[in-house]
Amino acid sequence: MNLPKHARHLLRAAIKLKDVYDKQDPMPQPTSPLPQDRWAQILRTERQLHKAIHYGFEHAARRCRQRLSGQLQLFQQERSACDTQLRSMPTREIPKPSLKTLYEELISLAQEFLEVDVDRVRKEIVVRTERIVLEETDLGRFEIRLSIPDVREILPFRIVALDPKTPISDDTVSHPHVQSENLCVGDGLHAINRALAEGRLCDFFLTVRQILRTYNSASAYVDLEDWNGVHCGDCGDTVDTDDCNSCEQCHGQVCDHCTRRCQDCDVSLCSDCADVCEDCDQSYCRVCLQSCQECESETCHSCLENDLCQNCHTLQQEQNDAEPEDTSTDTSPSETPSEKTLRTLETSHVAIQPVCLGETAVPA
Repeated sequence: MNLPKHARHLLRAAIKLKDVYDKQDPMPQPTSPLPQDRWAQILRTERQLHKAIHYGFEHAARRCRQRLSGQLQLFQQERSACDTQLRSMPTREIPKPSLKTLYEELISLAQEFLEVDVDRVRKEIVVRTERIVLEETDLGRFEIRLSIPDVREILPFRIVALDPKTPISDDTVSHPHVQSENLCVGDGLHAINRALAEGRLCDFFLTVRQILRTYNSASAYVDLEDWNGVHCGDCGDTVDTDDCNSCEQCHGQVCDHCTRRCQDCDVSLCSDCADVCEDCDQSYCRVCLQSCQECESETCHSCLENDLCQNCHTLQQEQNDAEPEDTSTDTSPSETPSEKTLRTLETSHVAIQPVCLGETAVPA
């Protein structure tokens, strides 16, 4: 029988799938994976909460608490589902699908999806979805890629965004329920595992696509309401584009609540790039501050006087206004012995009579 090229590719893929199903015997019953991604999400939210509390961002802290509470509930549900499935695992072996069944499953995919292909390099069966739009947010098209060698493993597939529209807060998230090409399947886990175990490939792809078409805010890696927002570099919150500013120094995005402005030039600043005048405690950019010549403290031009901060200027004024120490005495400046003798003679009360030859000087 002469098959079209595309059909031959699907037949070869069915043959390889059949080999994988036949080689691994007995077939293990798929179980729910441990919620490791959920735990990592919880730890990330906890770090954001501590940061918001540390900086006093009440709104961000409140949202982090709400998000953390929902994530802990989901973690508990997923852990319980894993435990329940382990306890109720059936002992009977699931029948292996035939080659005919696998081939027909692959052929039927063309009736459900826009494109169906086989990636022979990566050994993956690839289907492409239509554009996924959730609550008026266009997330673009996706590829669902099923690994042929790993078809009997737990969740042996990945989700690849063909038109990545990632949120600014996390570029590893391409869909509210897809992070790093891993899908959070939620309640669809059992249906996916069962379909793959029985070789119902079409049901598997349809189930995954339905999960991509569905939005659950409680299990979202990033909420849709934050999808087109801007991530504040200071408080970690995500706000609308109209409610944020760009730091003039580092060009980071800062929400209105965290934005600081230079009191001189009025530029927008983040907390890392804003300095504070040590006299008036107002925010300034680094260009508008000057170092005090005495103590080198950063001071604004309004608080500087004679290139000194207010404290140093006051100290200088006090020193200048202080009275000089009085070290003067009643005695005149030092005199030479001859000058002193002459002055004494001139002021003496004793009259000195001239002495003539042959006369004796007597007091007057």
